[in-house]
Amino acid sequence: MRKIFTLMLLAMACTMNIQAQEYNLFDPADLDADGWLWFDTDEKIEKYVGLCNEEDYKIDPNGKLIQMVYADILPDYPATYADSWWVGSGTDGEVGTDGALTGAIVISAASGMMSTNGGGVAVMMPSCKTFSLCLSKDGRAMVRMLASKDIGTSFTDYYVISAAYASMFKPLFRSGVYTWTGIENLDNGNDGAWNMQTDEPIYAYLQNVNNAELWLHGIKVTTTTEPAGIEEESVAGKDKIFFFNNTVSLNEEAQIEVYNVAGVMVESAFATKLSLNDMNKGVYFVKVGNNVRKVAVK
Repeated sequence: MRKIFTLMLLAMACTMNIQAQEYNLFDPADLDADGWLWFDTDEKIEKYVGLCNEEDYKIDPNGKLIQMVYADILPDYPATYADSWWVGSGTDGEVGTDGALTGAIVISAASGMMSTNGGGVAVMMPSCKTFSLCLSKDGRAMVRMLASKDIGTSFTDYYVISAAYASMFKPLFRSGVYTWTGIENLDNGNDGAWNMQTDEPIYAYLQNVNNAELWLHGIKVTTTTEPAGIEEESVAGKDKIFFFNNTVSLNEEAQIEVYNVAGVMVESAFATKLSLNDMNKGVYFVKVGNNVRKVAVK
């Protein structure tokens, strides 16, 4: 009996430990009480939202966590863009009515209903535990959710996690405001053989397949990676040092110096970003002015 009780305690401890290993991808200071990041300020948009590699139609490995993807439509290639003042649809499906959210990434339309050339939003994740989105639309919302585990994959070759919502007869939602949760478990009917829940780096891609814009207001991502997402060091002065995907980022251009644990400078650049991807795994010290940041290249 004592052995069974001990085993139960061990199982409970393991379960508690597993549950504890969940981290938000974004800086807690930018999240609401429920862990959501909303695109309702220019500061948050500037910090987290940027462009994909538009020349190659891929994730930019040195870019922001959230990357906007243009619609692949000749000759204009309509852009996806972010606007902290954008007002979406209310709960009744009409723009600006009760329940409407302010601030959004405006995802460009496809050339026609169910055309797979609309704009999108890509998200870089070091791992994925949960993935949720808050969207609004003044009509049917038809989308595809895709993903890749290879950062070098073109968006056109991403794996389709779910295309069930790319239908005018079965849209993701018909109008209004919609909170989409459980995305990490979508598997396109392959019995869980491939979905987004993983301890490895993964790249999600939400694509609009409707002939009208779609509005993404908020995102919530939890990971199994510590530290999750962007690590921010609180330092004196206006300069802050960010580190994600082995890349050092600053708010503005400055001299970045990287030292190994022996105190030898191994890299230096005057820039806003500096990739450490070519360095050996280990601990380094990043110096910007009088600020020093310890980072781990994994």
